[in-house]
Amino acid sequence: MTEEEFAANEEAEIDAAEDATDENGTIIRDTDIVFDCPHCGHNLAIDYRGAGLQINCVQCGESVLVPIPDGMKIDDLDIEPGEILKQLFKTRRDLQKQELRADGLEEQVRGLVERNSLLYAQCEAFAMQVSELQAFCLQHAAINEKVKALLDRMQASLSSDAPAEEDESEPDESAEVSAEQ
Repeated sequence: MTEEEFAANEEAEIDAAEDATDENGTIIRDTDIVFDCPHCGHNLAIDYRGAGLQINCVQCGESVLVPIPDGMKIDDLDIEPGEILKQLFKTRRDLQKQELRADGLEEQVRGLVERNSLLYAQCEAFAMQVSELQAFCLQHAAINEKVKALLDRMQASLSSDAPAEEDESEPDESAEVSAEQ
C-alpha cells in the first residue's frame, strides 16, 4: 500500500468515525447542514453544497430554504458547470421518478377510497341485518315467554284438577267433567 492510499484510508476511517446517524438510521456527516422544517418541525439534513437552495421538506412537502451556516459564503459553494449540469440532470430524473411514484400512490388512494366506500356500504347493510335479527329474536323471546306462561298455567290447572286417590276402581264423574272442559 502506497503512502497516498494509506492516508486516504486513514482519512476515510476518520470521516466514518465522525459521522453520526439520526433516529431513522440516516448517516449525518460533519459537512451536512442539519435544520428543522419551519412548517412541520421535521429534522432535515442536506450536504453543505445545498446551502441557500430551495428544497421540499420530505415530511410535509412544503418549500424550505436551506440555511447558510455561519461563516459560509455562497462563493464557497461554486461548482464547476459540468458538475452543476450533472446535478441538474440527476434532479430532473429524480423528479420524474417521484412524479411517477406520486401518480401510482394517487391511484392507490383512489382504489382505497373506492374500497372504503364499498366496505362502508356493506357495514351499513350488516348493521341493518343485525337490527332486524335483534328484533326477530326479541319477538320470539316474547312469544316463548307467552308459551311458557301458558304451559305453566296448563300444568297448574292439570295439577289442581287431578282426582284424589280415594277409590281407583270407580271413576269419578266430576273428574271426567273437568277433563272435558
